[in-house]
Amino acid sequence: MIKTLSLILCCITLPLLAQESAAQQPPAAAENTGANASILRAASGSYAYRAKDGRARGEERFQMLVHADGSRSLLMWHDLFARNAQFTVALRVAADFRPVEAYASYWNGGAYKGASLIRVAGKHLSVSFGGPAGQIDQTIDVPAVFSLGTHPVAGDGWHVAGLDAKVTGAQTLSLASVEASTDINRPMLVTVVPLQVERMGSERITVAAGTFDTTHYRLAGVNDIWVLDDDLIVVKSVSTTRGLEYELTTLTQSRGHL
Repeated sequence: MIKTLSLILCCITLPLLAQESAAQQPPAAAENTGANASILRAASGSYAYRAKDGRARGEERFQMLVHADGSRSLLMWHDLFARNAQFTVALRVAADFRPVEAYASYWNGGAYKGASLIRVAGKHLSVSFGGPAGQIDQTIDVPAVFSLGTHPVAGDGWHVAGLDAKVTGAQTLSLASVEASTDINRPMLVTVVPLQVERMGSERITVAAGTFDTTHYRLAGVNDIWVLDDDLIVVKSVSTTRGLEYELTTLTQSRGHL
């Protein structure tokens, strides 16, 4: 009898306690219905990879986000079928385009090469790599101004961010380049190398994605790129010595949302 009475009281009391607890909870905040406070503006697009003779070599897709603090996130995927390579990269830079962090996963020659998580803190860049070559950690010094080379085309425009506008002619900047050879036994570590960059001037060019007012730069004396000024989105890239061309085929831009 006592057990039965206790069970009845429990069945009555628990719902009452639940109702009382619910009544004490503050009302849920209304969800945002406008622009996303984490996204100032966004852009997405694609590139066609071609050889000098017009032969298709691959394609690339990207999505770039500019956040409320001015930092930028860039997601890139490419299918370089001419070399049986596929790279996936996520790269974030500060408002001044200095690299903050990146994740790169590479397939090359039809085999998995590995993945590297890259972080930058002050003058130090650290890499945590895992792949066929093993588990390897690396820490190197980097200069105050540098760019990170992860190899998809969409990230190449950020190499010119450190250019001093007051200086004419070619300037030598620093590039932290991720190892991306077809040798899957070579870990995806980072090497800092000099990169010559020269501003060639303003040019209006037409590509498959449309007509754009761009700034023309020359990298390493042999690679010409045309970029949009605000976010340094690459519109066209040509390597005459290698007979390669990369062209923006689609571009969508928005504010406050993807």
